[in-house]
Amino acid sequence: MIGTVFTSGRNRGLRTALALSLLLLGGMPAMAQTLVCNLDGAKVVEGEGRAFYSARSVPKGQSCDSVAQTRTCDAGDMSGSDSYRYHDCITLEYFLGANVNRRPGLLMPELLEVSETDWVRANVDILMYEAQDKAGSEDKRWQYGDWDVFKAAVEDDDRKAILNLMWDFGRYEIAPPAPGSKREAELFAYLDTRILDDLAPYADIIVSGNEPFVNTREQDWAFNKKRQEIPLVAFYERVTEHVNDYLVENDMRDRIDLYMGAFTRLHTKKMQDQPALKALLGYAENATFVDGIDLHTHVTTVKQLEKALKFARQYSTKPMLVTEFSFVWRTKKGLEDGTLGPEFAKAWGYDPNTKTTDYLACNVFGMTKGCRKDWRVSQAEWNDFMASREWWLDNFILDSYKLFQEYGVRGSTFVLTQDDDGPSRKQMSTDRPPWYMGGLFYLGGVEPHPDGSPQTNYQYLDDYLAIQNSK
Repeated sequence: MIGTVFTSGRNRGLRTALALSLLLLGGMPAMAQTLVCNLDGAKVVEGEGRAFYSARSVPKGQSCDSVAQTRTCDAGDMSGSDSYRYHDCITLEYFLGANVNRRPGLLMPELLEVSETDWVRANVDILMYEAQDKAGSEDKRWQYGDWDVFKAAVEDDDRKAILNLMWDFGRYEIAPPAPGSKREAELFAYLDTRILDDLAPYADIIVSGNEPFVNTREQDWAFNKKRQEIPLVAFYERVTEHVNDYLVENDMRDRIDLYMGAFTRLHTKKMQDQPALKALLGYAENATFVDGIDLHTHVTTVKQLEKALKFARQYSTKPMLVTEFSFVWRTKKGLEDGTLGPEFAKAWGYDPNTKTTDYLACNVFGMTKGCRKDWRVSQAEWNDFMASREWWLDNFILDSYKLFQEYGVRGSTFVLTQDDDGPSRKQMSTDRPPWYMGGLFYLGGVEPHPDGSPQTNYQYLDDYLAIQNSK
């Protein structure tokens, strides 16, 4: 787009007198004007130039200068090739970091050191913390003090951090607040004073949401006739604009990138056909202050992961993050249907027909009656168990990372560890996703090292370190 800005004189009285004199003499000159060209949100004054880019990002090892061209504003038009249409460009780091979701207290220094982690990621459940504040209580699972661990993890070793803002309206069975409403103003004020004032100084990337389609009722994905908008879309556009304004006003915008997401299940037809998703992806692409999008790719196959990346790339030229990825749904199916099998059972003295879920509940986590008191299994047994599972995907992290590079993913994070006391009975139900099986380190059901430090999970840390050491 091209815009025109008119200049004005510094002295109103002198300008008026001059105009009257010229009028008496029979005419007035055309007012002086300064043309300004506007391309991809960048304004360039007439006669001046600046670099534009043919790509928003370039691979690691390549400079953005290789895709740059200086374009000059000339009579309201930009010189040069229209292929150079982006106002900024970054070199992709292809970083791989550690994720702890809503449990920042799990960012244990020893685990971060062993895993050579230089990026960490957590998400903050804003409505939950607001409810705690209003009730004057604190849930032991979501303690504010845990965020001190997050801050220390960033500060102590000069790590970088990603912070996702989670808005779980679905848990409370409520719609996102309407634009300009009192409730929206309350939430944004709480976000500023209780969350961003405290945590934004420690973040390098802020994602304005966290799984909006998971955390919003399906009825709010659709057009609302009364509100004349899609409630989910309207809210996430508004909160993204608000976070950008906050960062600008607090002089943090230059050092903190702003992403939208995290978008989920993009490999499925249901999500690919979802108008609300396309609206948010389009908004993220066109809003010049949005630096990229965040994805969560929990899949059953690596092919599904690629399908999600490919779909996202149809709508976004900007850098992407993948702050969660796993084959948890494949694991869930395997646990539902599986038994220990002859090979593993013979090696470790079990009945081969024992259900996998019974083995985990009793022998690994000691949750059922009659289980041995020293219920944790050895590292060797755990490795054999995982390696003998038909549903296990060998080198999942390595294969995913190759795809991330291919599709221009700036960085990704894999779960560091799960709860240190193991899963609850509810979490182990076969109708729940078995998140407790993931993680670089296994705190709950595997015997720790003699010094008390946790054992590593099967294969994950080896792949993770192979990537860290290849940089």
